[in-house]
Amino acid sequence: GAIIRFQAVSSLKQTLMETHTMQTHHPECSVQTVAEIFTMPLRIPDYQRPYKWQAFHVHQLLDDLQDHFLLRRQRYRLGTLVLHRESSRQNIVDGQQRLTTLYLLLHTLGKTPADCTLGTQTYRHTASHQNIAHNQQSIQNFVNKLGDKKADFAAYVLNQCELVCIELDNLEEAFQFFDSQNARGKSLAPYDLLKAYHLREMPAQ
Repeated sequence: GAIIRFQAVSSLKQTLMETHTMQTHHPECSVQTVAEIFTMPLRIPDYQRPYKWQAFHVHQLLDDLQDHFLLRRQRYRLGTLVLHRESSRQNIVDGQQRLTTLYLLLHTLGKTPADCTLGTQTYRHTASHQNIAHNQQSIQNFVNKLGDKKADFAAYVLNQCELVCIELDNLEEAFQFFDSQNARGKSLAPYDLLKAYHLREMPAQ
């Protein structure tokens, strides 16, 4: 309810304030539609864990999207996305599971933004390939049931659904930020963080 939403916003503001005290560059916080996010130069960095969402997570997201679509809610906030700016790229620190699922949904609907870089990413883990294939079938079954509402539903997801987008220049601060959030998605495990720090400290070949 409203209390939960207020607590979530308060927690987000507190974390932003704590992160701001650690750095010289301001974290950028904005609300972006799915369409706007998919026009960013998104990249899945090497330290990211596999795509691990199961059918339960996918069905939960799809049901939430459909409920808000049928209720004609003007805006639906999907959660928080944490990005690390590196040169011209936006590395996904937190939010990979949800973004990948949204991409699969839009791809199935035939409405993937033309300049979306997420579809060109390579998922290196076998588990990612298996989960993507399995969830793709679940999404296809969902889309088939939309009937003549496919185009309207795709437009709703792209233009009415939003994420709070946090962009930081410092990788350690990006980790500190998402690690302090109690998100519903899967966060990086400690060994993933350790791997990321090692990769970051390795000289470029």
